[in-house]
Amino acid sequence: MQLRTSALALALAVTALPAAAQDQIVLKAGSVAPEGTPWADWLDGVRKRVDKEAGGRIKTKAFLSGKLGGEREMVDDTKKGALQMFGGSVGAIASTHVPELAAFELPFIFESDAEADYVMNATRDRVAAALDKAGFVMGMWAENGWHGLGIKKKADGTVACIQAPADMKGLKMRSQESKLHLETYKALGASPAEIAVPEVLSSLQTGAIDGYSNTPLFSFSSSWYTGVDSYTYTKHIYQPGILIYSKKWFETLPADIQAVLKKRDEEQKGFKMVRALTEPLLANLEAAGKKVCRLTPEQTAAFAKASRPVWDKFATPGANKEMLDAILKAKAEFKKK
Repeated sequence: MQLRTSALALALAVTALPAAAQDQIVLKAGSVAPEGTPWADWLDGVRKRVDKEAGGRIKTKAFLSGKLGGEREMVDDTKKGALQMFGGSVGAIASTHVPELAAFELPFIFESDAEADYVMNATRDRVAAALDKAGFVMGMWAENGWHGLGIKKKADGTVACIQAPADMKGLKMRSQESKLHLETYKALGASPAEIAVPEVLSSLQTGAIDGYSNTPLFSFSSSWYTGVDSYTYTKHIYQPGILIYSKKWFETLPADIQAVLKKRDEEQKGFKMVRALTEPLLANLEAAGKKVCRLTPEQTAAFAKASRPVWDKFATPGANKEMLDAILKAKAEFKKK
């Protein structure tokens, strides 16, 4: 997710006949998430639960693999009401309509799954309020996971992992359509280019870019890993996914249907499904002939220091700083537990 998510990245769109007439609501579901992935299975679980609890008044149709466009396009359509539900990366929403949500994808802002979970729960109401103000309704958090860096071999044929910020200098890197991701690359000395999910693999294959940042799961499910020679599990970005609805559409629904759509029954299952696959997928990358590396604590500290200016650029007075402060407050609470 660029679920960007984030990622899980999932996107849903709903077209409905007048709710007052109690006609069946057709739920058109779309996502950049490839078919046959945990995200697709998770979405199917959401679909089954919603269809059942709505008493047959909702019928869901799914369109995966970016068939409804890129994340930014889908968020825009959700805002307009052309798509009624979007699921994907928080960064995609931040890059278009709710800039303060980018705080969740600041480099090295989270240190563990447990910390990220605590912070997302602690800030849920603030996030929901920010989405509401922008014309969205929050459904539930989802999981894209921790990013690593997939890199092509060097011009001389050398295959090397990224182990220091200096290794990023001059690399042409695919960036999610997110200002924060662009700034993170620049802070590390790379040359980023915004490229939508469906175009990344061909860009790797043609040499238009040298690498990308994404999770082990998305690397495999999108087949991006086939275009690189090494993968460093840097965990430089934790990317939550999120499900949101078009407020314009949501408010036309009967109260009982709204209640069904806002339930969070699948939230924890989504986290567990994605996280359970991380280590097996890293092993699969090695089995596929890719060089896999991890950062030492000292290397992680060097990357965190190099990317810290991104925090300063983000934390402008107003909503951005308020969201960052709320996250940092929740992090401090977590450390005291």
